[in-house]
Amino acid sequence: MADLGRPRGDMWEVGLWEDSLTVQGNELFYNYQVYNQAIVVPENIDAIRALAGSEPDGTTSIARTDEVLGIVREFTSA
Repeated sequence: MADLGRPRGDMWEVGLWEDSLTVQGNELFYNYQVYNQAIVVPENIDAIRALAGSEPDGTTSIARTDEVLGIVREFTSA
């Protein structure tokens, strides 16, 4: 995450490592990484906005939080 320019190397996303995906028959095996604060911090930011009434729309608040924290859906492109 530090290589991506994140302050303190923070990772707000849940990382699913594509190269670890394996399918055997009808079973999927994978590894993922969840930073301890990956869910708590963004949700608390949105909760504070909701309680303060500064952003009544949840979807808008989530998009704003994602943008401010730099949360992305993919770290690399194919």
